[in-house]
Amino acid sequence: MKNFQIYLAGGMSKFDKDKFDEGNNWRVVLKNVFENNEKMNVTVINPNDYFNFKDNPPQYRSQREVMEFDLNKVRNSDLIIINYNDMYSLGTMAELAIAYEHRIPVIGLDEQKQELYPWQVEMTNRIFDNIQELIEYVKCFYLCE
Repeated sequence: MKNFQIYLAGGMSKFDKDKFDEGNNWRVVLKNVFENNEKMNVTVINPNDYFNFKDNPPQYRSQREVMEFDLNKVRNSDLIIINYNDMYSLGTMAELAIAYEHRIPVIGLDEQKQELYPWQVEMTNRIFDNIQELIEYVKCFYLCE
């Protein structure tokens, strides 16, 4: 059985140590839902599981280390889910552009219904404003449930 890998992208630096859970809770929810798939072997990559702002001391020595790690995970994923909780996140934009360039499908979540930059919209296959609808869509179209 092939392993299907999902990478969870979205703002992180906006959610510093004091707001870490606010920027991570959606990732935990999606990881729990998708990795409990009975029909498919799914691995969900939450970059906060590897490097995050709460670690003291940090697990990384440079931002380049974090960038290379995350972008490698993006390039080797079958699906990217982006939360546009920080639509100005430069790291998220880099992940989006690399996914787009590698023809990896991107599903977006924009619960605030923001007016996203046109390239964010164009590079995202579909954008949801409700996490439950996003979950059902991914299950139906990507995980065959």
